[in-house]
Amino acid sequence: MRILVLAALLGLAACGTSGMSSPGAPGSPEYPGQQPSPVPLPANGPIAYTCSDGTQLTVDVEGSQARVAIIGGPSMVLPSSGAGAYSNGRYTFAGGGAAGQWAVGSATPVACRGS
Repeated sequence: MRILVLAALLGLAACGTSGMSSPGAPGSPEYPGQQPSPVPLPANGPIAYTCSDGTQLTVDVEGSQARVAIIGGPSMVLPSSGAGAYSNGRYTFAGGGAAGQWAVGSATPVACRGS
């Protein structure tokens, strides 16, 4: 008899904790529909950027150069041109981390957001 009671209590305890959010957690009743914070940008390695003109690119800064791949376009290695900027004379990327700027030729640079 004791074994049946113990098994029933364990079963009820397991049902009471499954699928419940902790209080104050994203998706809990206090914050319905709120998603957890995004994963932070990597400290090294490629970062994907979406620019205000719709350009999408990945940038991987290594030492004095940046490897840039334009989604649906060319890939290139841009040498450092100083102060966090990389350029080969035609393409220029400046910044890094969560924000950057991208320019082609003499066009005005567009703002880019890392993700």
